[in-house]
Parts: sequence; structure tokens; C-alpha cells
Amino acid sequence: MNSIAARLLLAASLVLATFVVLTYVAVKHSVHQRAEDALNTKMQGLIYGLLGASELVDDQQIAVIEAELPEQRLLSPVTGIYAEVRDSGNNIVWSSRSRVSTIPVIRNVPVGTWRYVNRDKGTSEEVRALQFKAIYVSENGSEPVFTFQVVEDATEFSATLASFDRNLWVTLLLSALALLVVQLLVLAWGLRPLRRIGRDLQMIESGEKESLDTRLPEELTPMAHSINTLLNSERNRHLRYRNVIEDLAHSLKTPLSILRNHSDTTPSSHMAGKLTQSDTLSASEMQSSTAVVAQQTERMNDIIGYHLQRAQAGSSQALAPPLSPLPTLERLADSLRKVYAPGDGQQAVKFEFSIDKGFNLRVNEADLMEILGNLLDNACKYGATAINVRSRQGRTKQLVVEDDGRGFPDINPEALLERGRRADLTQEGQGVGLALTTELVESYGGELTISNRPDGGARVTISFS
Repeated sequence: MNSIAARLLLAASLVLATFVVLTYVAVKHSVHQRAEDALNTKMQGLIYGLLGASELVDDQQIAVIEAELPEQRLLSPVTGIYAEVRDSGNNIVWSSRSRVSTIPVIRNVPVGTWRYVNRDKGTSEEVRALQFKAIYVSENGSEPVFTFQVVEDATEFSATLASFDRNLWVTLLLSALALLVVQLLVLAWGLRPLRRIGRDLQMIESGEKESLDTRLPEELTPMAHSINTLLNSERNRHLRYRNVIEDLAHSLKTPLSILRNHSDTTPSSHMAGKLTQSDTLSASEMQSSTAVVAQQTERMNDIIGYHLQRAQAGSSQALAPPLSPLPTLERLADSLRKVYAPGDGQQAVKFEFSIDKGFNLRVNEADLMEILGNLLDNACKYGATAINVRSRQGRTKQLVVEDDGRGFPDINPEALLERGRRADLTQEGQGVGLALTTELVESYGGELTISNRPDGGARVTISFS
């Protein structure tokens, strides 16, 4: 069973069925018990009435004054109720004119004890009986014992209870069915966001959308953001690999052209073996060509290694554990103080970090080192003497890097972030550059913006959602 809705519906149905059965058993037992207690109380009232209407005569006999009986049906030849009085020898001393189908057997019970009969051997289940043994004290001191018994036909009583049981069962089943329908509606409403995510993923696979809609319940919003981060990271990774390949192909054009030109001017191997003393100049040229080939080969190897390192730097961990940038900034500051140590008459670079406690970024540590290292190195390289890095946290998490250096060009500084607008990457000392730093930030779903400070210097803002 691979459907969440089917699993939830099956679980809800099992719970509901168990609840219905337990409710039926509990309610049935409670109602039957209360009905039996009510009937018992009613028959107790009749026995109290018999006791009140009876008196002892001749010291051993008992007489019942029928005019004082509380139930007049006992005096009519009707069925459904019956009363009798028996002596200690189980002989009937008095009985009502009414009748029932079955009269329970009198049991030997202690004096003053009530015995309620609802199921007994030899007794029909359609009658209920109550027996009570009383002792009388005569004037001569004898103590005759009499047993009073009231029997009521329980056919209608049982039929009423059976009808109640059927109605209860039907009511519970209809209620369960209604609740099951409501549960289906609740499941459809509750699982709608998951179905939306499924549809969005299908649209992403078909190319109709680029990301998931994040207007979801708060329980699903983090998952949607994480999936969008992964999708964005994957797109940026493919874009970065494509850019790296393009840069690599472009960077290799120059050394390959040099090698091709030298190969066109270099003598063939069989001609080189026939050189004479007069060909000394040509041999020197061949040695120069060999040096050029070695130089360009080494250069090509450096270019390939550099671009491989770029590609590895772009493999961001979209769901990296939260990391505080403060330790990374402090390590970079220590390194840059050594690299840009002040000379005679120069001022040392001052670093100031204002990172809020609890400010964390989900960025791989090596990538964070690469991003911040490029920004701080550029600030130092272009004349900054004071560099400040501060954090800001609101709807997005931001790191702001400011310096007092020369700043960015006044005309369209954002062009430095575009590919093709930056310096040649094969030149020594160029580093990764702002464009590559931007790509690395964007691989985490972030954004890098640059501007100049009003009082001079550069400002770089890194924003992460």
C-alpha cells in the first residue's frame, strides 16, 4: 500500500471500527444494567407493599390484606406479573390471582437478603424475579419465616432492550459512516499541499516550472525551501560546469595557437638528423622551440588544474549544517595581515567583525572560506586600510563587507559580476574574482550585490534566504 491517503484511511477505519464496537459494548452494558436495576427497584417496592399488607395470625400463619396491595394487577387474572408468599416448608401461603409463564424456584437465602433472578436453571429468560426472606415474631415467642417472591414477565422488557440494541447498533454504524466520509474530506483537504508538491515536481521535470511553490503549511515550508535550494544548487552546478568548460576552452586557445605556430616553423625529424656545422642557427632555433613547447605545456597544465579547482569549489552542499562565519573571518584576517604586512610608512589593515550571536549560514566551510577570502583579499589588494564585516538578520540573512579603499568603478559597477566583463582568469594573481564568487554564492540560493559607500570605499552584500 503505497498511498499515504489509503494508509491513513485504513488506520482511521480500524480506529473507528474499534471505537464503534467498544462504544456499543459499553453503552449496551450500561443501559441493560440500569434497566435491570430499575426493574429490581420496582419489584422491591412490590415486596415492601406485600410486607405492609401482610400480618401474622394464629402465631404461625400470615394473612395478606389484598385491599392494601400497591399493585392492583395482582388481584386480576392477568398475565405479566405474579406475587406469592411461602412458609419455611416452601408451601404457598398466599398467591396473587395474576399469572406468569414461569415461576422461579425459591432458593435458601439468609433472612433479610434479596435475591434477584434474571437467569436461573429452570427459569425462562423472559421473566425476572425478586425473592426476600422475612422473619416474624409471634406473641408466644415463636419466629416463623416467610419468603416473599415477585415475578414479572420480561418479554416486553427484553424486547425493549433488544430494540434499543438494534437502534444503538444502527446509530453507531451510521455515525461511523458519516465520520468516515468526514475523514475522507479531511484527508483530501489535509493532503492537498502534498498533492500540490507532487504536481509541482512533475511540472519541474517537464520543464514547466523551475521551483516549488512555497505557499504551504508551516510543516511543509522547510521541505519546500530545501528542495528549491537543491534544485537551484543543481542548476547552478550545471551552469558552473558549463562556464568552467567554456573558460577552459577559451584559456587553452592561446597556448594551443603558440604550439601550432611553432610546429609549422620547426624542421621535421629526418631533416634535423642531417644538420651540418653551417646549420647551427637552425639547431638553436629548435632548442628554443622545445623550450616554448615545454613552457606552453606547463602553462596548459596549470590552466587545467586551476579550472578543475574552480569546478570543485562550485560543488556546494545545499543542505550544509549551520556554520558561524566568525571563525572563518578571524582565520582569514590572520592570514591577510601576514600577506599584506605594512612596509615603511604604511598603515596595517584593520579588521572589525560584528557578527551577531547565533548568526549561522548553511554554507560549506571551504566554500565560505573561498567567498569571504576573495572579498577580503580584493579589499586589501585595492588599498583598504579598514575592513568591516557585519551581520544582518531579518527576512534574509546578510553579511555586509565594507572597506575604505578605492571602491568600484562609478559607471555600472554591477558589470564586474557578469561573465565576460571581468579580467582574464589566466593572468597570475587574478584569483577567482567577483564573478566566480557570485556564482558560488548563487549556488546556495544566495545573492551578491556591490556598491560604493557614500564616504568612499566599497560595499559588498551577501544575502541568503
